[in-house]
Amino acid sequence: MDVMILLNVLLILLVIIGIGVFIWSARTFGLSPRVDPLADHPETYDPLRIGVGDIVTYAGVDHVVGGTITFDQEDFRWHEHLLDGSTGRRRLTVEYDEGELEMTLWTPREGTGLEPGGDVILDDRVYRCVRSGSARFTAEGATGTASSGSMDYADYATDDQTGLLAFERCAKTASWTVSTVRAVTRVDLTVVHSGPAV
Repeated sequence: MDVMILLNVLLILLVIIGIGVFIWSARTFGLSPRVDPLADHPETYDPLRIGVGDIVTYAGVDHVVGGTITFDQEDFRWHEHLLDGSTGRRRLTVEYDEGELEMTLWTPREGTGLEPGGDVILDDRVYRCVRSGSARFTAEGATGTASSGSMDYADYATDDQTGLLAFERCAKTASWTVSTVRAVTRVDLTVVHSGPAV
């Protein structure tokens, strides 16, 4: 009887030692559960790496980047990403202006009949042109444009700068597209890159 008790005690000790060794080896050799190092920092992504196939979440809505247009105006470059989501298509522009990251989200306004030239009125607000010009572009993915060409643009703003309006056309014979524009920051967006890190 004493032998049976001794064997049971030894068996329990072996089980306890085995569990301890397993926990120690799991921690020592990296077998512990994986932890996302960016979980507490969802704004940590590379805005310049956004491209076709990425997932961009804004205001709780996921969008897929269906196409990307890269513009070049006298060596100043910026990117425009076409986002497809359940609320429709939007555009996200990403640029560095004098070393500062600037991102804007565009929402198309259909059927306004507006064209650039002088002041324009939309939703009872007056917009004035703040800059205009043309830029060369290259496109990838589903953009609805040629793979390369020239784009005309005109950016408008209200006097208090709270309202922003953008006009674009990718051919001289094309109609102007009109979009309302709002500035966004990195923390406003969550981005999941589809490709490998570079």
